[in-house]
Amino acid sequence: MESFKNRMYKLIAISILMTPLMAHAEIYRWTDENGKVHFSDKPIGDKAKKIDIKEQPAEPVNTQTSEDRKRKVQQYLRARQEERAELDRQDEEKKKLRKERKVKCAEFKHRYKETIEARAVYFRNKDGTRSYLGEKERAKEEAFLKAGVNKWCK
Repeated sequence: MESFKNRMYKLIAISILMTPLMAHAEIYRWTDENGKVHFSDKPIGDKAKKIDIKEQPAEPVNTQTSEDRKRKVQQYLRARQEERAELDRQDEEKKKLRKERKVKCAEFKHRYKETIEARAVYFRNKDGTRSYLGEKERAKEEAFLKAGVNKWCK
């Protein structure tokens, strides 16, 4: 008489061998008189049609090693670090431009106010003497300074 353990091993072996046969079972489709569609592994009636099922290709096995994953993570982290450094550099540039705009704005406002309020407008020559502006030159200087205020003080 066979032992229980041996019978179990045989039963497991048979079920393992039968599994592929069960996986390739045929499927039939038919519609009943009420118009309802049915599926079955056996043909029922004359109207049952066999359905061909295409086997799906097996999913590719992930052959990536832990070293590959580590390398990819490090590449990603380096890229993020470079991206962050670039964003920081752009932020610094923007801060620098804002500061420059603020300084230029203050400078043009100050010079414009002085030019408008002054009785006479002059420039110092290299030798230290003054050159006074006439009405046309003064109007040009005021227009130039006003344009500078508009440009830098937005």
